[in-house]
Amino acid sequence: MNISNSDKIEFLNLANYMSPENVSCDGELSRTETNRKYSKLQTQWRKLEKKVGCRVEEDEVWDWYKEGDINEMYS
Repeated sequence: MNISNSDKIEFLNLANYMSPENVSCDGELSRTETNRKYSKLQTQWRKLEKKVGCRVEEDEVWDWYKEGDINEMYS
């Protein structure tokens, strides 16, 4: 799988946005608003997967980050 650095960064950004505390704005959003926001983020994720031509799991993105595959580009 050959995913560009910019696409990896985009996946990392989406993974950050999809964390429970970010999706719910630290509990400030209603459950309906939280679900709506998460659904939009999932749609963006699927579009990016189509762009790169493969399925990408959120754990894989965090592995890229931990292994330094994104670290240098993201800082």
